[in-house]
Order: sequence, then structure tokens, then C-alpha cells
Amino acid sequence: MTDAAVLSALETWSPAQLRDWNPSWRQDLAVSAEPALALVGDASWGAAVRDAVQLPVADPLLWANRRLELSSGHWAITGIRFRGRDVAKPFVDVIATDVTPDAAGIAELAEVLAASREFAPLCLRVHLPGDHRTAPVSEEFTAVPDLLVVAAPVSRVADGAASTGADVELVRAEPAGAAVRVADAYDGLRRSVPDLDQWATAADQDSLADADEEGLLFDVLIAGRTAGVVAATRDDVDGFTGFTVEEIVLDAEHRGHGYGPLVLRQLARALPAGPSDVLRGHIHPDNTRSLRNALASGREVVSSLVWITPTGYPGMPTV
Repeated sequence: MTDAAVLSALETWSPAQLRDWNPSWRQDLAVSAEPALALVGDASWGAAVRDAVQLPVADPLLWANRRLELSSGHWAITGIRFRGRDVAKPFVDVIATDVTPDAAGIAELAEVLAASREFAPLCLRVHLPGDHRTAPVSEEFTAVPDLLVVAAPVSRVADGAASTGADVELVRAEPAGAAVRVADAYDGLRRSVPDLDQWATAADQDSLADADEEGLLFDVLIAGRTAGVVAATRDDVDGFTGFTVEEIVLDAEHRGHGYGPLVLRQLARALPAGPSDVLRGHIHPDNTRSLRNALASGREVVSSLVWITPTGYPGMPTV
């Protein structure tokens, strides 16, 4: 199980809402952290990742999650990652640390990049509590938000989103057909949003099948016509219990009319949720339409994944 020092550090970096929404948050936080922490120093797992990625870094312990001692006397648990599985975009993910979640603490983490120099990491990534659309400012690093985590109790989303007069309902879908409709909708979106692939990836048939196995893959019907797809899966993570929105997309005819919050309301009503469960999602800060829909549904930004680039490092490319 997670030791007391690591759990205390995780608590410090956890969103304030976690304490309000989940009475068993400490226990659930420890449980959700355990899989990543169990891989610290796991040479077998590191070797498997090394063999799959095929980069010329032989030592399996460099591929495993690692606990690093910082010169400040603090520590960090990290893992080497590749954005979008692209070996040209390596970064160091900070899984847990006892530095403070502010500019001064983040500056101490620059050392983790040197510890993974064999991979030539571009930057590191931290998961900060709160809304960091305006990222921390420091002379020692640049900070750029990567993803915002939006969440709210399922009951709040189910009760929200006043009707626009449209009849919005959900009906069970099947993965193959839903995947085609999702792909078509994303193809249409790319014509007006060229940067879409940097913000969101269309759910494929396999991920939609996972939602279907839980009975949470739906076609969206608006006034009786198929208008899009929405899907969710059970996902207890970071101390929160509940569900993650795996996909929500409407076709061109039905976008821009305020239907998104209504779809989320219907999804929340369909979830087999307990009293402490939340509905979560990850949204790129530049994806203003999705963010607007999420906030209008009653969700709020609870935490932010942020790219941190210390002076002298290239940083994560935006494209």
C-alpha cells in the first residue's frame, strides 16, 4: 500500500473538490495511486516497455517508474512517457512529489529531466490542483496547460442544463456503427478546426466497445433524429470515484445549438452512479466549445495537466 509520506504528498496535490465530493477520498486516493507506485523500480515492466518502444536505451530501470532524490532534499516519483506514443515527443511525467504545487516547488523538479537524459526529454508534466488555464509564471521555466480535468457530482449534472425546447434522448448503440458516426463527425470538424487532432482524438471501435460492455454507449437522438454519439466508462482515478466521458460528438447539423449540456444531462441520468460518484473528462484548454459545454453542464475545472519546460530544454511542440 501507499506509504504515509507518499500519500501525504498526493493529498497536497489533490483538488480541493475531492474532499467535498468523496467522503472516502483518502482511501480511494491511495488505491488509485497504487498501480503506478507498484511499477517503481520494476525492471520486468521496464524491459517490456523498452522492447515495445524500441529506443536504444538498454537499462530496463530507466524505463520503469523511478523515485528520484532532489538536491533540495525533496523527492519525486516519475516515469518516462511519449506524447501520443510518438517517440519524437518524450517527456517526464511527475507521478508524485513532496515539493509544493506552486512555482517555487515546480522549479525544483527540473532535475528530473537530467535523470532521464538518455531519452532526451523535451519537458516534464505536472498534474496541478485547480484551474491553470493561466499557468504558473517563473523565470526558471515556462508553463503551458496541456489538459484540463473537468468534473462534477453525477447528481449535479443530472439535475442541470435547462431544456432548450429540444427533445434530446439517448438510445443504446453498437460499437461498429457508432465508430463510423464518430469518425464522420470528426472528419467534418477538421474542416473548420484544423488543430482538432491536437485537442481531441476520435474514440475508436475498441474504446466504444468498452463503453458498450458497461451499457454506456449511446446514439444521441434530437427530435427523433440520430445526431451524434456519447459514451462513458467507469473510471475511479486520482481519488475520485465515478465515470469518464469517453466520447461526446454531434454531427454538423446539430452543433452550435446548445445541445451539448443536454446530452450530458441525459448521460448522467443513465449512469449507475452512487452518491459520491462524479462525471469527469479531459479537455484541451483551446477546445473552447467542449469546455463551454462542460461548464454549462455543471462541471468545473478541478485540476490541470501542465507542460513545464525549464530553461535550456526545447519544450513540447504545439503541433
